Amino acid sequence: MRLRVTATAQDGAGVARADDGRIVFVEGALPGEVVTAEILRVDRRWSRARIISVVEASQDRVPVCCSHQLEGCGGCDLLHVAPDAQLRMKQSMVVDQLVRAGVEAPDPSLRSLDNDEGRTTVRAAVVGGRAGYRVRSSHDVIVPDVCDAVDPAAEQLLVDGRFGEASEVTIRIGNRTGERMVMVEGSDFGVSLPEDVLVVTVAELRSGKRAWIHEEAAGRRWRVSARSFFQNRPAGVDALVDEVTAMVDELADDGVMVDAYAGIGIFAGTVGTGRKVHVIERTKECTADARVNLNGSDVRVITAPVEKWSPSPAAVVVADPAREGLGARGVQSLLRAEPDVFVLVSCDPASFARDARLLEDAGMSLDRYTVIDMFPGTSHVETVAAFVA
Repeated sequence: MRLRVTATAQDGAGVARADDGRIVFVEGALPGEVVTAEILRVDRRWSRARIISVVEASQDRVPVCCSHQLEGCGGCDLLHVAPDAQLRMKQSMVVDQLVRAGVEAPDPSLRSLDNDEGRTTVRAAVVGGRAGYRVRSSHDVIVPDVCDAVDPAAEQLLVDGRFGEASEVTIRIGNRTGERMVMVEGSDFGVSLPEDVLVVTVAELRSGKRAWIHEEAAGRRWRVSARSFFQNRPAGVDALVDEVTAMVDELADDGVMVDAYAGIGIFAGTVGTGRKVHVIERTKECTADARVNLNGSDVRVITAPVEKWSPSPAAVVVADPAREGLGARGVQSLLRAEPDVFVLVSCDPASFARDARLLEDAGMSLDRYTVIDMFPGTSHVETVAAFVA
């Protein structure tokens, strides 16, 4: 069908309306474009489609520079968008979700990354001993001979590494320390990598083996265990810490800080300097790292889900939940600390808007927020927002 695209959905797809009134999400289409599209999936109220041809192109459309993306690689879904337009697109995705949720919000600040050299954590399937990326909406695998989206030290392992009988691998490197590690799903028989690379199997990790690398970000050195969460690049950590620090310093009084969904303790070890901090994280590997990273700080590390935390009064809460967001239980638990300032770090526009609505309903108001281009070339969006009582 022929469609005119009017907006961008939360996953980066173009939004159009068919002749029968049905909403159609068109993968790879940009606002203002007229496209011919093929329907891939039909639901009761909407359809999913892919572009066959672009009849009228947006001025923001550029030729895709990656041959693997043209083959169908699912890794970078915004390479057809000019770099300076990608951040504006992501802004519109966040704003649209806030409007849909009925949240009153000021205009956001926009931020790109400084000194970024690409992703430092890469998950890949293994086919015939070679690592590769899944094709969009498929189990097929594309084995790349180059990948500009990842850090050069990780790209070397992705492209030149041989992974024997493994079924999947996770490559994790320290961009600023040079340390490298590969986690292997399945057998490590036949794995061939440079001597500096630490190789560990998922089975070994499950049986209790510990393995980690170090990274430097936000002015500190961090231990990052094999299965601990860490942002996908140190330049992203720098940006997040800068934004959260600015919000807390300007809006929050002195007092206790809660670092919820704390991971390895990034915000406690930076934003929380000079404060007593309660660090809440459910993953044991992360809290083990946090205790090492925050040694000597005035912190209490709690290994528990946020929903089961026993609250105590705090001046400020910083929360960085997973993609699904805080949810009603997370919001209720953290607001029992009665903070004057609540800083939410979110990696999904829809869950961010839902959580913003929950916080607003509980008496907090959205004071300011920043949309950060943490994942250039992709539709993933990172938002940092400050709510005040």
